[in-house]
Amino acid sequence: MKTLKFYCVVAILLTVSFICYHQYRQMSRLNSTIKVQKVKDVPDMTLTVRMSSNAKLLNYFYCTMLRSLTLYWSGQLGPLGLILDKESQDDHKFAENLQKYQEQLGISMSFYYEPLPKNERVLTVAKYKPPGYNRQLYSSFIMDEFISTPIVAWIDTDAKFTTPVTRDNILTGNKLRVKGMNTFQYSWIHGWNKLGIKMIGKPMPSDFMTFFPVYIWRDTITNCRNHILKYVNVSTIEEAYIHVGSQDSGIMSPVNIIMTYAYYFEKERYDWHIDIGNVDLKKYNKLHLVPGYELTSASLTPDLHVTLHAKHYKDANNTVNRQAYCAAANNTVLTMEQDIKQMCEPFKTSVMWVLFEFCNTVKQEHLTTWCKNKNKHCISMIQEHYDKTRQLVNKGVYSLDLKKIKVVEEAAHFHQTKCPPFL
Repeated sequence: MKTLKFYCVVAILLTVSFICYHQYRQMSRLNSTIKVQKVKDVPDMTLTVRMSSNAKLLNYFYCTMLRSLTLYWSGQLGPLGLILDKESQDDHKFAENLQKYQEQLGISMSFYYEPLPKNERVLTVAKYKPPGYNRQLYSSFIMDEFISTPIVAWIDTDAKFTTPVTRDNILTGNKLRVKGMNTFQYSWIHGWNKLGIKMIGKPMPSDFMTFFPVYIWRDTITNCRNHILKYVNVSTIEEAYIHVGSQDSGIMSPVNIIMTYAYYFEKERYDWHIDIGNVDLKKYNKLHLVPGYELTSASLTPDLHVTLHAKHYKDANNTVNRQAYCAAANNTVLTMEQDIKQMCEPFKTSVMWVLFEFCNTVKQEHLTTWCKNKNKHCISMIQEHYDKTRQLVNKGVYSLDLKKIKVVEEAAHFHQTKCPPFL
């Protein structure tokens, strides 16, 4: 009798297990189908931020980056990954608070904790910058030790999204898009270039610190670091950072070092969009490129931005947020509140030229170069972009839900951070 009961229990358990497994397979197929229908063929990526719980960074993170991210970065593109200081209890508290809001914000978050460098001279190499700034510069060279997805979408806390992001903003075919700009008229660019040459042996072909996110194949970071170790003839990236940084009073630009490496050694993995300004191509190549690695006209095609650099973008009337939201919501299935409709009325006939800007207090824009005289080609690019974002909004990839802004502000309140009105 006991044996019979035993076999009955086993049979029931096997039947339940089979039903659960079958339902799981159905749900897996359903979820996979939904993802493919909405955002097709996008490799796994992590929107990556290296920061700490410093009050100034927290203000930018919550009030600028995260509020705009919740509207214009889809969780289907990838999670938000934050690399924090391992020894900081405040950083751990920041993560514990923020992760409570993942579901409400509709984006998953991953938190990584980076230990202090073994050699703390890393923290004082850039003599005119505080230890935290040095640490974040150094950290840029080891992001691949924390982020595991094939793509690192690298962004700073003071970047502000201005439009929903589409696949075409990230990839051309299977190549990651890269944007650069001729900003060699600024003195600090020459300092970045000088230290970059000492790190990898090649000059900057462009300034790649003129857009976010910077999309990088994760193994490009690994390969760049290995190249630096060999070129500088050291055994660790800490040694390289200290050795090169201590030779000069300037600071490094890791974005430019890594993307310059990518240009010279992995060029075919990326789709290059370089704005050389109104300079003749031959002259530009002679001034800035190594013979045999010259830019061609194929690398000069225009491309638009999905963010601006809020710290260096003056918008006294806060029109950028309003126009950005109205452009994203225009002609979609969304039902807007009456006050939002009224807000959007003045923007109905305006063109979203901010998609070709990055900074305006420091001149970093394409309105006098690629889009000179606000030409038809750039207008058509903007229209095409919004045709694609409209489809994503109508499919529910982007909800443009302004309630999420209030959720971010609630999370910020934990740190006594109060944000100015978003719209």
